[in-house]
Amino acid sequence: METIFDHNPTDEELKRFGGKESFEWLDKKGLPYFTCEDDANYHLGILFSMRKDFKKAEEYFSKIENKSMLDLLIQDF
Repeated sequence: METIFDHNPTDEELKRFGGKESFEWLDKKGLPYFTCEDDANYHLGILFSMRKDFKKAEEYFSKIENKSMLDLLIQDF
């Protein structure tokens, strides 16, 4: 599964997702960062939106099968 970590997020970008420490904590507990493809694609869409690559962001948002997840975008922004 492709995730934000395939695109070298900076520490500053990771703050948007809970910070580097959150991911380190999940690692320590042996827990997955993303539970499904929709979750990973949502985060990828957010990452590319932050980078102002809106075409790439839309590519990931369009892959989300559970379209109700996209309702969160209003809250996110």
